[in-house]
Amino acid sequence: MISVAVACKWAGASGLSAALVALLLSALPVRADDEQHPEDDASRAARDSGLEKFQPGAKNARWYDCGCYDTPIKHYPYSLVVFEMPAHDLVVRPERHEGAFNFVPLAKRYGKRYCKLESEQDCYGEFASPCDFTDHRYGASLAEYFPTCKSTRKEED
Repeated sequence: MISVAVACKWAGASGLSAALVALLLSALPVRADDEQHPEDDASRAARDSGLEKFQPGAKNARWYDCGCYDTPIKHYPYSLVVFEMPAHDLVVRPERHEGAFNFVPLAKRYGKRYCKLESEQDCYGEFASPCDFTDHRYGASLAEYFPTCKSTRKEED
């Protein structure tokens, strides 16, 4: 567990930025009894994604809240975090469970190209923003619940 003061020092920031860094760093799931539980696909994906190597200071984490009120282009509602790393960025979905955050890996990002976790060649496509990626990847499932939310054109003033 990393304290807010240490996170502030690493982030070189104060206030909300430091609190977000502390939250992200302290919320990484840890199991004391890993040997007793077989590794599931999500755990394996998290380990293979490089998230365990995420170190404070040299990298950044950005939280995105995509939504129907985004401008100039509306997006389906979706929250995600992008951990910026040297080899690739890791795109994850934050989930709150029993008072703690867990991060579910969704994709690796190489520039604007979003790829499956297992391969740099097996990709979803190129997207201008993380919200465009989630619209592409999960929009079909969300459209039923948010039929007037997504717009493919820029909003006019």
